[in-house]
Amino acid sequence: MLSGLAEKVNADTGLLRLGRHCTTEFVVEIGDVPHHVVVKAGHISDVVTGPFKMRPFSFAIRASEAAWTEFWSPVPKPGFHDIFAMSSCGNARIEGDMTPLLHNLRYIKDMLAILRRAK
Repeated sequence: MLSGLAEKVNADTGLLRLGRHCTTEFVVEIGDVPHHVVVKAGHISDVVTGPFKMRPFSFAIRASEAAWTEFWSPVPKPGFHDIFAMSSCGNARIEGDMTPLLHNLRYIKDMLAILRRAK
């Protein structure tokens, strides 16, 4: 489900400018499958599909495959339009060190939503 994420983000000059100060590693878990995303100065340098043992990350966004499918639909239902809406409605969990997420919130939200725009 995250195929093409790096290519789409790294080709979006506006998104790269927005994330130019973001360097972090985080997990997007789709169902039981973790995807480790490595960001360096706004560029996604790697997206690796797990499972992983002892791979460090700052934060994780975990949701079912159905929740992510709805999130990435062209017009998501209420409660699926945003990662925090998904979390508030019980459709996702956001865990870990919130500092890099909150410092780069718009960039991370737009990064994940870019797969929605691509459809």
